[in-house]
Amino acid sequence: MKRIERDFICLFNSLWYQDFPVTENDPPVNRSNWTIHIGLVIRQCAKLLGARAFFEQGNRTDAVIRYPEEPQQILTNVEWEWTAAHQPRVNELDKLREESDIPYFSTFISYSKKEHLAEVLQRAKTIWEYAEKPLIFFIVTYSMNGRNRYFEELQTYFFSNNRFKKIRSQPALPWMVRRSKYNNTVDAD
Repeated sequence: MKRIERDFICLFNSLWYQDFPVTENDPPVNRSNWTIHIGLVIRQCAKLLGARAFFEQGNRTDAVIRYPEEPQQILTNVEWEWTAAHQPRVNELDKLREESDIPYFSTFISYSKKEHLAEVLQRAKTIWEYAEKPLIFFIVTYSMNGRNRYFEELQTYFFSNNRFKKIRSQPALPWMVRRSKYNNTVDAD
């Protein structure tokens, strides 16, 4: 894994909690607030990497991050989708795969119930098979209570060389972070 990929993963996971669109006492937030939140996180990641985020670019890619001095070189194409990632109509991974030779890496952000996570990861592995450049996949796991999603974890996966690896997992909601445990956790690497 390249340093820029590690930096992007670290920034995204850290900035996920910034300006979080819901508090512990709020009712569940709607789809548009999560879309805006992800856009803000992507913009901040780009800014801290010295790049710029452009939204709804090219063939309707949700975001493109690129450096201003190299406008033709794309750091990452980013897609996100509120619909659960195991659903057949979710085609964002296919869109990213078609353009995967252009950026340094591709990024997909999605949601899944825990019981569908293995299926989602296998689907991503199949789509990303034989891709020359990596995919960073952020997935928020959730459970349902009525019609509302209750977020559990933000998991990060790295797909490269026909394999994938879980890079990190953290509570999806800021108030679920147990600081003492989080501050003392040692990475596997």
